[in-house]
Amino acid sequence: MMRSAWRLNRTPLLISLSAIAILITTTLTAGFYVPRYPQMSWSFLRMCSRWNDVGPCRPETALTLSTLCALLLPLLLGMFVGVPAFARELDTRTHVLALTQSASRITWYLATVVVVFLPISAAMTGLGLALKWATGLSRNSSIADYGPSVSFSLFDFPHFETAGVVLGAYTLLMLLVGSTVVLAFRSTVVSMLATFFIFLFIVPVAFTWIARDHYGSPAVVSEPISGLYRESEYPPDPYYTTDGTWVVDAGYVDTSGAEVRPRVDRCRQPYPDDYWSPRTGETDGERSERMRLDNLDRAARFDDCMREQGVDRFDIRYYTEDKFWQFQAIETGLMLSFGFVASGVGMLAVRRLT
Repeated sequence: MMRSAWRLNRTPLLISLSAIAILITTTLTAGFYVPRYPQMSWSFLRMCSRWNDVGPCRPETALTLSTLCALLLPLLLGMFVGVPAFARELDTRTHVLALTQSASRITWYLATVVVVFLPISAAMTGLGLALKWATGLSRNSSIADYGPSVSFSLFDFPHFETAGVVLGAYTLLMLLVGSTVVLAFRSTVVSMLATFFIFLFIVPVAFTWIARDHYGSPAVVSEPISGLYRESEYPPDPYYTTDGTWVVDAGYVDTSGAEVRPRVDRCRQPYPDDYWSPRTGETDGERSERMRLDNLDRAARFDDCMREQGVDRFDIRYYTEDKFWQFQAIETGLMLSFGFVASGVGMLAVRRLT
């Protein structure tokens, strides 16, 4: 059965492994070159406007394209390797001959999983580790005016999905999902579409936006209300990171920590028309001091207005990057568990093949 699985799937297997090897080589090369420009800090979607641009542009473009390909590969492999792995035999009905041999139906199913799916998933795990190494180096910057910083958190989309061991688990899951769907429906087109929608639900929705921030208990830092500052024309962004911290939630809360959504428009205080004009006989220094004291008074009245609506403080909930591998392990375990379920359903479908 192993030899038969290899013979039927060697072309897509070799093409897949070759493409992954090219991406690994590109990633490692880009990760080596980008840190040579410490004034720059790479982030996803940074690409050259022209290919002949010099400096870090080319390796940054290569790293962006590698990350994008790594994000899409589990879907493409599920659709164009996982589905056809069994669809070829189902369409030509050569599976009837295979199932009449001495080997069991489960052996026939597992042969393809071992020969095709596992090597591709292992190679994708290698790509994920290469991206973790490259992006970890390439996001660091040392701008003289602000000091060392990073341009994104490794928990951000699409870095968590592509940088680490979870990439291999995603790939294995989608390969198993594609094969299971085609065994159940016996339609290549329907199975590809089903694999596409399952992938969209699992990656960007179920885990990235819903489940991931519940893998642990986030740390909480409480700050003063500072409503006038936070509701200004250019409010501070609590989700911005310079140290890789992943902020999962930020907002006004009451004394118990429950979220409060105050009507901030009630607290706004219009400035008089002559506010910026100097008073008669007022020096520039006196004018600056008057405006400073007035702003302090406005800020205090703004916060009092917020307190009347139940606001006690401003809480920021976050995870530090030392949780990265813990979250990777949790999500990998979940993906493998779903993969076992998909594989179990696939085996049941094989038992019902005629």
